[in-house]
Amino acid sequence: MEVVDCGSIRLAADRLQIAPSAISRQIQVLERRFGAPLLLRSRTGIEATEQGKLVARYVQCAKRDLDRLKSSIDDLSGLRRGRVVLATVEATQGRVLPECISAFRAKFPGVDLEVRILGTHQVSETLLKEGADIGIALDPPLRNELLLRMRWPQPLQAVMQPGHELAQRSGTLRLKLKDILEWPHILPDRSFGIRSLIERAANKAGAVTRPFLETNSLDVAKTIAISTNALTVLPPEALFRELAAGSLVTRGIDDPLLVKATIDVMTLRTKPLSKAAETLLRFVRQSIADHKA
Repeated sequence: MEVVDCGSIRLAADRLQIAPSAISRQIQVLERRFGAPLLLRSRTGIEATEQGKLVARYVQCAKRDLDRLKSSIDDLSGLRRGRVVLATVEATQGRVLPECISAFRAKFPGVDLEVRILGTHQVSETLLKEGADIGIALDPPLRNELLLRMRWPQPLQAVMQPGHELAQRSGTLRLKLKDILEWPHILPDRSFGIRSLIERAANKAGAVTRPFLETNSLDVAKTIAISTNALTVLPPEALFRELAAGSLVTRGIDDPLLVKATIDVMTLRTKPLSKAAETLLRFVRQSIADHKA
């Protein structure tokens, strides 16, 4: 499964922390057992043969069944143990995640948690592949397979130094996205739901995004905005520390798409949550509710 996911024996070996030669030997054993080649080398890496894809699907199904079995057994243990995987976007790690995990850990110390910080589209895909129990993403694409558990308004805002000309000029007035994008700007890369919204809004407004810096880190975007005259566009939850410290200020944006941005909490519709995951979901929702005001 790791080789198929990575497209490389060496990368799979790094993930599993075992020697590449050991993986090669195990795959050869499988190929002899099935009497068919499972992997082929190509210009882009290693790909599964049709027989290999069948084996990979079987292993994936078997792993899901084992996870469900473990969850059922853990449920009978009354949350004395268990494991929950949470896939979320970076914007939630400032307050929401630390608060809900701290509260959950204090009450259920025997439950193991795994948090994966991903882009919006990656959160949805991870849920669909049953790689996580709970997903939190900014303005994720609507999917029938995903069940919306909570929606948190997070209108995107222009972010800048307190002394920036636009901050002084605008006061409490909302800025036009076109005016913002005429200044040097930093944007999250296209794995972020933030970027998708900005691109859609820019197209409708007849504006063009030409960031001098793209990044997969909101912290980088904020740091550069603090130290230069560049602007960025972010949700308020990603900014609470900088706003409290006075190192950055925000101005509203006069755009219907950006004003309606939300952070959504989702689960897979076809996968019942374990007792541990259902309990963590309650903590996540409570943490978000505490900051909604």
